[in-house]
Amino acid sequence: MKQIFILLVASVSILTGLKANPATDSIRSRLTLVDDITRVKILCDLCWEYRFVSADSALLYGEQALQLAGSINYPKGQAQAYNDMGIVYIGRGEFDHALDYFNKSMEIRKVLGDTAGMASLYNKIGIVYQKQGKLKLALKNQIQALKIYEQLKQDLWIGYCLNNIAIVHQNLGNLEKSLEYHFKALRYREQMNDVYGEGGSLGNIGNVYVKMGDTAAAIGYYEKALSMLRQVQDAEAISVQLSNLGNIYAARGDYEKARELLDESLQLREKMGDRKGISSALIKLGDLYLDQKKYKDAARALYRGLAIAKEISVVEEEMSALLTIAKMHALQNNHDSAFLYTNYYIATKDSVYEKRLAQQIVDVQEKYETEKREQQIALLKKENELTEIRLKQRKTEIGMLISLIVSIVGAGIFVLYRRRQMQKAALDAAVIEHAEAQLKAVLEGQDQERQRIARELHDGVGQTLSGIKLNWENLSDSFDNSGKKKQLEKMAHMLDDVVTEVRSISHQMMPKELEQFGLVPAIRSVLQFSFGGTGISYSFEEDGLDARLPQPVELGLFRIIQELVSNILKHAGATKVNIRILHRNNRIILLVEDNGKGFDFDKVKGSGIGLMNISSRVEAIKGVLNYETAEGKGTIVTIRIPL
Repeated sequence: MKQIFILLVASVSILTGLKANPATDSIRSRLTLVDDITRVKILCDLCWEYRFVSADSALLYGEQALQLAGSINYPKGQAQAYNDMGIVYIGRGEFDHALDYFNKSMEIRKVLGDTAGMASLYNKIGIVYQKQGKLKLALKNQIQALKIYEQLKQDLWIGYCLNNIAIVHQNLGNLEKSLEYHFKALRYREQMNDVYGEGGSLGNIGNVYVKMGDTAAAIGYYEKALSMLRQVQDAEAISVQLSNLGNIYAARGDYEKARELLDESLQLREKMGDRKGISSALIKLGDLYLDQKKYKDAARALYRGLAIAKEISVVEEEMSALLTIAKMHALQNNHDSAFLYTNYYIATKDSVYEKRLAQQIVDVQEKYETEKREQQIALLKKENELTEIRLKQRKTEIGMLISLIVSIVGAGIFVLYRRRQMQKAALDAAVIEHAEAQLKAVLEGQDQERQRIARELHDGVGQTLSGIKLNWENLSDSFDNSGKKKQLEKMAHMLDDVVTEVRSISHQMMPKELEQFGLVPAIRSVLQFSFGGTGISYSFEEDGLDARLPQPVELGLFRIIQELVSNILKHAGATKVNIRILHRNNRIILLVEDNGKGFDFDKVKGSGIGLMNISSRVEAIKGVLNYETAEGKGTIVTIRIPL
């Protein structure tokens, strides 16, 4: 009952939560119109089609096919369901599960005498062993598949086996041998007029030339492969070759060409609904944007690729995205974020390692139990084989000891690497801290000089001018001549303007409200002074600022607001300004919004003195600055400052 309940719930989630494609919709619509055997076949088809949309949904359809085939005693359907689910597990990187399902399918196909099906499974098992790095086992299974196809005289599949054997040799480092087998496969496919297969062989030959370092030859074969695959309009294969070409052009520094190729690959994956391929393409695009230092574009691609990889449980893409995002933050000196995503990557990798290690332990235990039973039987049959058994045990112990030593050495290397990475991170942090201290010292020096000049203006020049004005007024009272008196009064008004201007400059350089009363009164004063009489309406809200903030934070925020207000008056053409400053969770948040004409931040971020001043002030108080703006759409500035 529990299994049935899970299946029902999952079925509902598929129907309501997934964006399928016309092919899957068409297949699913036939489920209620056919007999049980045909329903099994349709469920297997859905498992196959959903492998790129949602691995969980694909496995659900496979389990439904398996249960239905078992209930109606349809072994061929069971074998097909195991086969299709094994392919899904390959896509998820769960290779031990894939092998388990392929072996179950193999047992059924052997009973049925389905030699073609057995050859297909040997082929897939070889691919799994290849992905696990067990290359000798991979080669053994691929050769077994080749022998069966040669007996059946199925030239099409002989070509595919030769192709897979070539890939194993490539992974073994036998590049010349790999090329030999790839060209054999290519000849078979040319004889069969298998255009799709020819395109695959040409692409694989290009892969070998990449390994050899001959990128010119690789590009030639990739382009030939792409031309042939466009003839058969195989979107998946075309997208692979586009990605291969994009990677080479990116390595060569031809970023524009690389971006065009990777964009086309991504578009094809999106049309297919291949979410694994979409995730992989987005991560490659993100890495390309990083090479160009286009961090916003890189972030969009990488975070979307990571989200899709998590949704469909594709661990390899998820780890690749996490590592590339960590690299992105490191390049932008966001060391906390870089460290965080590096930890996510390590945790994910460790989780995968632990799963595989657990499975290996189970396999070793089963193998050990089997050997033990066989030894007991052998002892009962032949006492004279005791010596040979002891030798075998000794070899096993030596092998396990060697494995243990290798594991310890590997762990030591890993610990040493981690320690060096931590030392490097500490050095980088020290460099950043030194730079921040220098910046803080410069800003503090500027502010101290502002205070000194403000005091001199107010207490020295301002007082002197006030004294001159009083003496001037006394002098003007002694003149009876109306003409001269009017001139003196006019000059007295000019002295008033000078006194007012000096006081205004002194106030702007170091307002008395900031020193005496704190940040909020100082902000109200500067807003009234700046926007009063300009026709610009403004609002100011504060929350949680009952107590005084640290002096560097108050002064830094005040200078930032002065600069932002100055920019709005000079450049924005705004009619309305909203300013909010909040104290939340030991953090100060400042938001400044205007309805002006906005600007292209990427064009002016390196040239505007005001923007650079704001950025320096924010960095000095360890804040985070963000602009949301576009031409004709106003501007929102957000600053977050930890206390």
